[in-house]
This record gives sequence, structure tokens and C-alpha cells, in this order.
Amino acid sequence: MSNASLGSLADSVCSTVSSSDGLHRRRTIYLIRHGEAEHNVLEAKAQKKAKIAATKLNLSKDETYQLMEDARKSVLTDVNLRDAALTELGKQQARIASKKLINLISNRQIHHPTEAICSPLSRCLETCRILCDDVDISAHIRPEIAERRTLYPPDESKPIDKLLRYTRDDDRFIIDHIEQLSNKKINDEIVVRESKEMLRERASQFFDLLMECEHRHVLVVSHKGFLRELERGLFELEDSPLFENCELRIYQVIFSKGDRRLFNLERLA
Repeated sequence: MSNASLGSLADSVCSTVSSSDGLHRRRTIYLIRHGEAEHNVLEAKAQKKAKIAATKLNLSKDETYQLMEDARKSVLTDVNLRDAALTELGKQQARIASKKLINLISNRQIHHPTEAICSPLSRCLETCRILCDDVDISAHIRPEIAERRTLYPPDESKPIDKLLRYTRDDDRFIIDHIEQLSNKKINDEIVVRESKEMLRERASQFFDLLMECEHRHVLVVSHKGFLRELERGLFELEDSPLFENCELRIYQVIFSKGDRRLFNLERLA
């Protein structure tokens, strides 16, 4: 089915729902994972080296996977990787994704996003800034869509004073609930390593976040882990593949206003 047909179908469903009960909300959401970050490069190198070692040792598939995972995690303990920034390739990926989004808008395949929400981690902020340069929208910094709390330095956000300085330097970025980013709250929560099940529970509250958005066309700049649990959990797409760096997926969602349950989901791009 073409993107135009998908859009027409979603519009038809939305029209029927909204005219009959007014108890549902429709949003177009533009999901994008951040560009390549510094720790992603080190993870890939460590995994490649581990895979070569596993081959030499003639390890089983499961043993190879575990060796690669251990190698990947070992590089993440470096404190110098705290809140890892984008690489030059990551910035280039963001610019390419931005052009793709602009082309989709220009071809009238999708509506122009009118608001953005962004993880407070630097790799997402930098990606979002590049996207906002082209689509000219403001971005709300929301910890609810941050990466899984792994307790590794790359997933630890910058101190609140630096985050505030970031918003002063670029007034397109807004912190809606600064108390959620306070050192006390972060320290209280960060002592618990977030499991995939806990992350899925956090992602399941995504419609609550959308209810706070003033606009219906929302760009969401987040992470592989969060986006995985959002699609496979709340969106009920159990076999959805992992997001690549700066991969863009666009959905039209209709959800119930009361219990925030998914009513209809259409992939637009």
C-alpha cells in the first residue's frame, strides 16, 4: 500500500472516531534515533574484535553473542564517555535524515512537524538541533524518552547547569519540567539499573506525554532502546527491527483519551 493510501486510510479512521465520540486523539509522530555517537564507534570495534576471537575459538552462536556483548559493555565503563557526543559521521547522518524529512514534506507525503520532543542526552540534543535548523520548530527536552538507565557513563546526562546553559544558548530548546532533571531526582533513580521490562513500562506512558504536546505533528528524537520498547510494546509491533542511527520512521497514531490505549496505528514512511 502506498504512503498516500496509508494516510487516506488513517484520515478515514480518525474522521469516523472523532465524529462519533470525541474520546480519541490523533498524532503524527516522527520517530528518529540519534546519529552515531562516540561510544557507538567503540562498541562496534569491540564487537568486531570479539567476533573474530570467537571464530578462532570455534564458539557457538550463543557463546559468540555473549562474548560480543561483554566486549561491548566493557568499553562503556570509561568515564570519559559520559553523555557521549555525536561523531562527525553522526552529524552527517543527522543532516541526511533532515533532508529526507524535508523531501517527504516537499512531496506532500507527510505534514510538516510542528513540535519536537527530545531526550536530554547530548547525542539526541545535537541530532535534534540539526533537524530543527531545517524544519524550524522548538524542542521540548523530556527525560521520559531518554535511553535505558544502564548506569554506564554514555547514558548519564550532563549536569543540570550545563543543560540550562544549552537552552540559553539555543532558545529553541525548552525544559518543561526542570524538577525531573534535578540532581536529587536523578540520583534517587539512577541507583537502580533499568531493565528492559522497566524501560517498556516507561515507554508505555508515551501517550501521556503526547497528551501534553500542544501540536499534533511531533518529532521525537530518542534512542535505540527506548524506540525498541515503544514499538514492540505500546505499538504492538513485536517483530519491529532495531533503529539504525538517524533512521526515521513516521506513524499516525490514534489513541483513547481516557485510558491512553492504542486504537489505530499507520506507518506513513
